[in-house]
Amino acid sequence: MKLIWGLQQKNKNQLHSQFVYDMFYVSIQMAKDLGYETVLYGTSDAIERLGEYVDETHNTDNLEYKFFDDLKVYIWENREDNYLILDGDVFLHSPLVFKNTNSFVWVDGIVKKQNGYAKDCLDILNNFKLQDMIPEWNPETKISFSTGLVRWKGNNGLLKYFIESYKKLRSWFLINEKELNSLNVELTSDKSLISHYVCEHLLQRIVEYYNLDFEELEDWNSYYHWQGGDKFNNDDKMNCIRLITLNHKSIGGNIKDIYNLLLKDGSIKPILYP
Repeated sequence: MKLIWGLQQKNKNQLHSQFVYDMFYVSIQMAKDLGYETVLYGTSDAIERLGEYVDETHNTDNLEYKFFDDLKVYIWENREDNYLILDGDVFLHSPLVFKNTNSFVWVDGIVKKQNGYAKDCLDILNNFKLQDMIPEWNPETKISFSTGLVRWKGNNGLLKYFIESYKKLRSWFLINEKELNSLNVELTSDKSLISHYVCEHLLQRIVEYYNLDFEELEDWNSYYHWQGGDKFNNDDKMNCIRLITLNHKSIGGNIKDIYNLLLKDGSIKPILYP
């Protein structure tokens, strides 16, 4: 099974922060240490910074990238081999295990509650009666899937139906973007929140509606997923990633060994491995 990362930039002439490239580097190298074949989809900057460290690259400069999950959907639509997509803030401690071979989809886990502006924005969307457009949409459901890691059981009818529904919901949002922005700017400020609804909530609704088998990978696998924006303000995480990347690029070897050396001399805190 191949592992695939995607790193896209809305403004193709703008670079990510060095921390983002380094974080992806560590995520990729930890997977390589476990024996995985690695694939990168990304804009030219991502290919230039990370392409030499993976086994396969795909340039996505021509992708119409509006939402954070557009790249994942593009990959799902265009691949038919055995693979799993993971985010650059996912760090594997051991090879992944998939227990139920009958599952239609494997996801990182379930997000069981919406709080604050996320809840407020979901309420706004539900007031538009999305179920008239997406029959599976249940306005009473508040949970969603986390797709920091996600694997589909092949490029099958369910995946194709999900992609069709995603595109339908995505188009609806872009048409109504101005009105949604007037109701709550958080929905449209950087597209991250709406992408969460258009992809992760939609996936959960479809799986729930048809009572499909799925699995939460976090239940029995060992990895860290640094979800959310905390990592960009967490000095310990940023320092850990920076020093591991610098040392690994300099001396090579196994990421875990470098982590242990840095931990031993007090350069980093115990933050990347259990």
